[in-house]
Amino acid sequence: MFKVDWVEKYFSRVRPWHVVLIWGPYTAWLLWHGARDPRLSRGALLGMFALGVFGWTFLEYILHRWVFHWKPHEHVEWQRDASWLIHGIHHDYPYDPDRLVMPPTVTAIIALLLWFPLKAALGPHLHYPFFAGLVAGYVWYDLTHYYLHHAVPRTAVGKWMRKYHLVHHFQTPGVRYGITSPLWDHVFGTYPSDRYQRASETEIEAGT
Repeated sequence: MFKVDWVEKYFSRVRPWHVVLIWGPYTAWLLWHGARDPRLSRGALLGMFALGVFGWTFLEYILHRWVFHWKPHEHVEWQRDASWLIHGIHHDYPYDPDRLVMPPTVTAIIALLLWFPLKAALGPHLHYPFFAGLVAGYVWYDLTHYYLHHAVPRTAVGKWMRKYHLVHHFQTPGVRYGITSPLWDHVFGTYPSDRYQRASETEIEAGT
């Protein structure tokens, strides 16, 4: 994808264990920081962590719908290129195992952009456990996304989630933005009632 070899190797191709290795310890550090805060009860710590995970599901929807599926101007080359790099490549090569999780550099930029406004809004005590939940939710999302593309789910929930995501890829890319949950698709009206969810995976991928 990139002409520069080191950019292609270190900033383009990412595996799920990279996500866990980088963001797992960071999540633990945020929780440890919150646990050491004498003004924060254990209930508040766990509650804000859970709220952060829930907050991620909303952020996931926003990013997938309005950033990843941003519509470039058809006559502006840099916009077309940016759109393809952000998410278009994944829709063109949905089973490439090296391009199913977000590059850590991109995640770090998003985290940095969120860090300061969230800290200003929540204050120095509630911010750390909330942000830990947000990052944990992101890890959950990336691992779930990889699983939906490269695993064979055995449970009814797993099978439904995989089919829901494949329908987004192969039939209705303008709806069904939820990965970890369809909650916000329901809220924002992007959960259609159509025949695709009842089709088989073979029919979905074949575009029938």
